[in-house]
Amino acid sequence: MTTSFKILFMAEVLHDFYKNEECPDFTFIPTEETARLLSNHKALFKTVGNKLIVLIKTDESSKPFVEPKPTEKFSFYMALNEPTFMIVSNLELDDLATHRFYFTNVYQNKAAIAPGTDFLYLTNPLLPFDALSNYQAGDFVKEADVIYEALKTSNGKTPPDPAFWISRNKNQYASKSDLLQYVTKQHSFSVFPNAATVTISVYKLNIVNGLFDQQVVHNMSRYETAVDKISIDLSRLADGKYRVELNAANFFIYISNEAVYNNLFGVIELYNHFPAGDDFAFFDAAGKVKDQKDVNGKNVWLNYKIRFANRVAFWKYVVPKKGVEEFESHPDYSFNGNADPLPSDAFTSNLPIPLQEEPQDFNTPKTVLFLKKRCSFLGIP
Repeated sequence: MTTSFKILFMAEVLHDFYKNEECPDFTFIPTEETARLLSNHKALFKTVGNKLIVLIKTDESSKPFVEPKPTEKFSFYMALNEPTFMIVSNLELDDLATHRFYFTNVYQNKAAIAPGTDFLYLTNPLLPFDALSNYQAGDFVKEADVIYEALKTSNGKTPPDPAFWISRNKNQYASKSDLLQYVTKQHSFSVFPNAATVTISVYKLNIVNGLFDQQVVHNMSRYETAVDKISIDLSRLADGKYRVELNAANFFIYISNEAVYNNLFGVIELYNHFPAGDDFAFFDAAGKVKDQKDVNGKNVWLNYKIRFANRVAFWKYVVPKKGVEEFESHPDYSFNGNADPLPSDAFTSNLPIPLQEEPQDFNTPKTVLFLKKRCSFLGIP
């Protein structure tokens, strides 16, 4: 019998900042439960550049020797190695002070980026534009199959109004909806409004219906006076995402001592309960791993994606020696520098411009700037 290791799944991190879109800023770390799972199923994992790759031992028919059960899941923490990631990414640092990212195949977020090209994302699907919502700078919406990012408070302005929105094409991005509160297994929950009777229930994912409705904790406490916090022992629960009902409040958490104490950036949690042949399942309809050759002889395998957007910022150029005489609009960006009186000593982009690893090339056939004096630092001859 011929045996080999084949790719069970791969998860890659992409980022608009990098010229090749590959973000190598993370190391992937299996949870203790996943480390045991890998060993029990004769599987290996590797961090290769921007990719998490899990390989499993298979027989000559491409079926695993030890097939994971539908109740089993693979979970990997994401450790951020490069602090500048926070500077160049469309992330709100205040949100990350209390929350971390959670990515999963349960969302079943599939997007057609180009004809015949479907990407499998581990991020929450971005929602359609809602005229009643007041979007803030950095928020994402979907309009006519295109993703837009808010440049400032939307005030009801509909995409693609360029004064309020920037197009992000059809890519699905990590967003605020992918953030969860991470808690330890001994945690004090806030009670609001304060109450003398506090009921708390915790639910895990029900793999039958895909809802977090399988109760694993139920506790009712009564006090002589109203309290603002309640301490709960969650030590018997496995690391993972849970839904909490606390009196009238309803919210999600991720329980993990390791993630909290090590200040980890996020987690990738991949479930195995999908029917064979489902796009997000580990196995095809015949129960084989998806690491095979397609009809064109090209290697294909199950490839999940996580994509981050680059930060946008207003660009200001300062001309050491005055001499800006006239400005002409770039096809994508324009600059405001027609000071009165001329010549100007500075010019600023009228709209924010995305940060990129490779500098923006404004020296196009349609010259962006007409300068009375040469500005070699702009690359204009």
